[in-house]
This record gives sequence, structure tokens and C-alpha cells, in this order.
Amino acid sequence: MKKVFLIILLLGFISCNKSTNNKTETAKDTRSTVPESKVKADEVQKTDAPDLKNKLNGYYTGDFVAVKYNEQSDFTYNNKITVSIDSMTGDILHGHSIVAGNERPFKGNYEFMNKSYSATVSEPGDDKYDGKFTFTIYPDSQKISGVWNSYKEDILVTKREYDLKKREFVYDKNNSIPDNKDWSTLYEKNPKFPDKIEQISGEISKINPSNTLLKKTDIDNLYKGDLEVIRNSIYARHGYSFKSRKMRYFFDNEIDWYMPVSTDVRSELTDIEKKNIELIKRFEEHAENYYDEYGR
Repeated sequence: MKKVFLIILLLGFISCNKSTNNKTETAKDTRSTVPESKVKADEVQKTDAPDLKNKLNGYYTGDFVAVKYNEQSDFTYNNKITVSIDSMTGDILHGHSIVAGNERPFKGNYEFMNKSYSATVSEPGDDKYDGKFTFTIYPDSQKISGVWNSYKEDILVTKREYDLKKREFVYDKNNSIPDNKDWSTLYEKNPKFPDKIEQISGEISKINPSNTLLKKTDIDNLYKGDLEVIRNSIYARHGYSFKSRKMRYFFDNEIDWYMPVSTDVRSELTDIEKKNIELIKRFEEHAENYYDEYGR
């Protein structure tokens, strides 16, 4: 009987010892064999994933502000600019900018650091106003900020700063000019537009040539300046980037929905808009227009 009891006791001890060893082995197996430094590197790499970079593609719009310029010159202090990120492949970024009637491609390198992308990209250099953009893209806030430096030192503005917000362009024929401003004093605020600038009135807020087919009676008593703004509001709704400094001053600074995305929108015009442009031009034909070819 004693022998039987000893045998049972011995078997129980062996079984208990195996169970303990199995638990120990299981615990060892669950511990990661990957070094901590490698885990952190993988976490950083995930934040720089292709799907995140694809989400950064698109338009960023805001003010393009002069910080280095010829103080004695007749330069434009602020223009509205749109920077487009077209692709981010490998370590190469492709894009283009639209500002002051110029659309220019750029290309350069970028790198991911501290939850943001730092890029230095260059325009081709075959245009007088080409230069180099250095900026940071912030994925969380969907913003771009940086500086632009011209290649040439003999232009009016050689350095500009910008803080741009990601924004989708959508054509809306019902976008209107605000009616809560005294437009008659607009150009008096800017000494660069002397008496030669035609007067504009509150009538510009009442007429939308993109959603209504106009009649002669709708515009025959308007100021020449009114007609110019109304006609150009058609192009502005399509995202046209104006060469005219006067139109830039108006739409860049006074119209929130305006966003420059193209230097040629003729193929985008609707039949109503084309007919209204022709009508308005007939009333403008005796008016002297003041355009310039100012660059950036």
C-alpha cells in the first residue's frame, strides 16, 4: 500500500513540474525579441505611410506676403497664392504654384521629421519671377508655411512668406460679391490706385452674371468700374488668377470665396457666362482699362 501511495505522489510531482515549465516557456515566448529602437523606428515609418502622403496632395491657399523688396518701387505687398502638392513619391515632391497670373511647376526633395514634412523645391528658372520654395507641411492641421526666394535680385520683391490652408476648389455659380461694404471707397485705401481708377458702387453686389442671363437694361446705367468687376467676377468664380493688379487687389483681399487655381479658364465658361461677357464688353468698350503685367 505504501508503494502505491509513493507512486501516486511521485506522478503528481512530475505532472506539477511539467505544468510549471510549460507556463515558464509560454511566458518566454510572449516576450518580443524585437529591439526597442527597431519598434520606435517602425512607429515613425508608419506615420510616413503612402496613404498619409496621398491625403496631403491638393491645393493650399493663402496670402503671399512681401518681406524683402525695393522700398522705392511700386510693388504689390500681398497677393493670394495657391500652392498645389501634386505628388510625393520616394523623396521627391512635385507641385505647382498659381499667383498673380503666373502658374509655375516646381520639384524638389522632402523629408519626414517631427510629425511634419520639410521640403525645398525649385521652379524651372526660365521665367523672370521663378524662385525656390522652402516650406513645412503639417499633416495634422493641413497647413503649409514657409518662404519663397527669387533667383534674380533685380525684381521688385525677392522674398515672400506664406501660411496656407488646405482647401478644395469648387466652382459655384451662386458665389456673390458681399453687399455689406462701401465699395465706393475701396481704391481710396490704396495709394497705388489714383484717380484714374473708375468708381464702383453697391450695384456690383446685386448682379451675378454667372447664374442670370443679363439684359441691356440690367447694366446700362452702371459705372465703368462696376462693369469691370461684374465681368471679372465670372472668371473669379472659376478660379482665374488675375494679371490685372486692380482685379487682384479686389478679389484677393475682399472676396473670401475667391481662390486662384488657373491662368486660363476659357474652356470652363458656361453659355450664360459667355453671353454676359460679350454684353458687358460692349458697354465697356469706350472705357479705358488700366492693366499691368506685374509678376510676383
